[in-house]
Amino acid sequence: GAGGGEDEDARRQSEIDRLFAEFAPKFPKAPQMNAEQLSKEMKASNAKKKKLVVVDVRTKDEQDVSMIKTALRKEEFEVRKGEFKDHKVVAYCTIGYRSGQYVEKLCVEGFDAYNLKGSILAWTHAGGELVETVGAGAGGIAPALITNRVHTFGKDWDLASTDCEAVFFAKPAVTVVTNYIGGLIPDALKPWKWG
Repeated sequence: GAGGGEDEDARRQSEIDRLFAEFAPKFPKAPQMNAEQLSKEMKASNAKKKKLVVVDVRTKDEQDVSMIKTALRKEEFEVRKGEFKDHKVVAYCTIGYRSGQYVEKLCVEGFDAYNLKGSILAWTHAGGELVETVGAGAGGIAPALITNRVHTFGKDWDLASTDCEAVFFAKPAVTVVTNYIGGLIPDALKPWKWG
């Protein structure tokens, strides 16, 4: 990764925490789960001890770079929602803003839903696996290949683990940014310096 190793990773983690803490009050009804906790829950789910579903709420461009292993794309989850009423649902995006909004909506619908704190960025720091699932034909599941590439949305959010290769939109159109955060750009995101 980009030099600096442990010190740089510690700086990135504290920046993820700081950004998340700034906008978390915007969705007070969204329970949170951290990456280490999700990792434990996923192991328990694999051992069939718990019912868990992880949902990626990002755009297709971001998802095509990599996703948390076993995660469903939001569109797929929406179609199959009824199957997951008895599951714990953990949603994520880049850092937890989009997923926070989504989790509040799911909670209102009666789901046991949680926002992954720091989302995919925090997941990389917790050593969580990312997979690339591009290339699946209609209805076909392509083999999920483990990857170290991660979409961080913008250059200012290049805060994934230094072991990762960051990919981001070079200069997203205002419409992308607006769709991304679903309306007005909150103060926490104003320092975006695209370029």
